[in-house]
Amino acid sequence: MSAKKLLLVPGTLCDERLWLPMLSTTAGQQLQSAFTIQHANIWQAQHRALMLDAIAKAEAEHLVGFSLGGYLLLSHAISAAATKPKHIKSLVLIACSAGALTAEEQKMRQQTLNWLQHHRYQGMSQKRLSEFVHRSQLNNPAVTTPILAMDKELGHQVLLNQLTQTSNRPSLLEALDQIQCPVLIIGAADDQKVPLAALEQMAAACKDATLEVLPHCGHMLPLEQPEQLALLLSSFYQSCGVVVSEA
Repeated sequence: MSAKKLLLVPGTLCDERLWLPMLSTTAGQQLQSAFTIQHANIWQAQHRALMLDAIAKAEAEHLVGFSLGGYLLLSHAISAAATKPKHIKSLVLIACSAGALTAEEQKMRQQTLNWLQHHRYQGMSQKRLSEFVHRSQLNNPAVTTPILAMDKELGHQVLLNQLTQTSNRPSLLEALDQIQCPVLIIGAADDQKVPLAALEQMAAACKDATLEVLPHCGHMLPLEQPEQLALLLSSFYQSCGVVVSEA
């Protein structure tokens, strides 16, 4: 098996099921031949420091993060730039922002946290689901089933921990130029959680970044566009000098 490690880091209330459709595509299977695939179990960590520790312990050279996972990877990559400047070979950021939460986002986050302190989280409503998924995918069980299953099974305490630990996150934008490796930023044109402007800010702040925006797709990009994501990753790694071809 290849010694090259590729670490996949999920977002809020997500685990490795987020990546399974992408890894099951033809291009995804080729990625598994080119890399040792690892998963960062950030949902098991109660504190942000432990989330970052789960990433660091993997000692992976190639990093892929979605949403919260992307922000955590940026924090890790900025720290690694000072201590191990040549260790990280590539960074992929999917549907994430490097910025701090806006005042409105902080207000909404605090309202959610206050509610969670006094009520039991009962899972994602259809209305809430429509904020994360493109309208064309709302009746696609390949997309909605894993979202609802992760949401239900990870549940109240994981959501409370993750929201609490990431509410006062600092902006990383001014430090992005410290990252030395190639960066691929992938976003969705219809993402209601991460605006295109946030992706463009990250791309402009990095020394070596490429921005790809997928149409007809919402925030849950790895589940909504698994084949296109796998193809983008495959092409990116080829450009980084990693041979990704049919096994």
